[in-house]
Amino acid sequence: MSEKDAQAMIPISIDEFVEGISVPADLYLRLGDKKFVILQKAGQKASRERLGSYKDKKVNYLWVQKEAYSRISQQNITLAGLVIDKSTVNLDKKSTILSAASTSIFTNLEHVGASPVIFNDAKQITEATLGLIENHNRLTQLIESFSQSNDAFVNHSLAVSAISVMIGQAMGWEKRVTLEKLSLGGLLHDIGLKTLPPELLKKPLAEMSYEETQIYETHPYKGMILLQSLGVVPDDITSIVYEHQENRIGQGYPQRSRDVKQHPLGKVVAVADQFCYLTMPGVNNPEPRSPREALMYMEFTMGQPFNRDVFRALKVVVSGQPLSNAG
Repeated sequence: MSEKDAQAMIPISIDEFVEGISVPADLYLRLGDKKFVILQKAGQKASRERLGSYKDKKVNYLWVQKEAYSRISQQNITLAGLVIDKSTVNLDKKSTILSAASTSIFTNLEHVGASPVIFNDAKQITEATLGLIENHNRLTQLIESFSQSNDAFVNHSLAVSAISVMIGQAMGWEKRVTLEKLSLGGLLHDIGLKTLPPELLKKPLAEMSYEETQIYETHPYKGMILLQSLGVVPDDITSIVYEHQENRIGQGYPQRSRDVKQHPLGKVVAVADQFCYLTMPGVNNPEPRSPREALMYMEFTMGQPFNRDVFRALKVVVSGQPLSNAG
């Protein structure tokens, strides 16, 4: 394969393939910088047993021609929309399909480039996420289901999307458009991380140098700029992305702004982000806390630096109590 042909190949996480679904593109195994061997022809069904055997051999990615990738991406997104309301499909399967669809967005961003198509795809996943919450609204089960794939970034993004909506509902926000914005902002809140060096993201925050921390803390700004460049993203969504690391007492970043200046939807996603950070496995959190332990940590160890109404609504979500009865 020529260098030009090799550059036209992009990696796809094995987790992006859904068991039993025909893959609409040829799949390749990479053996060297310019050497790829075809493993599966377009039209053949994905086999979890076969894919699992590759992972057992430490092969986490297969490769596809860049021009063909959009067919896989669109198939995953369409499939997510189809299965969410089906009572015959269990929560774990739905979460797996939703994760595969979400992974497609970020794969497109990394290897194909930012475009309005990415935002439209994200909106479709938002619709599926809202459907998932309507059919499966038990917090612990949702968190567990979103923790199944090996892509911690996608797991976290989906969980923040879902938990943000649940917090909004606990606050009495009923308008569909508001819940859609919360879900979409939650899904895309960390998109700026995709602009940072991959090796930096593998490093725990506690081990970063001052200079590395400064680079890491640019991700909300870079995420906002990336979304603004698409020309189709509403200001509410870009505000969520820019402000999701701010807090009530002005000790967040990048602006160090206090609660009064923070976007109402950004306040919700900021709380959901921290909660999911504590309850899901990741490079900074090898031993996740239970939802109640996460609440205790946020309130007593961190000193509850978030908007009080939003944090109270999170308590409602965790406890399952009606808002009027929650303390």
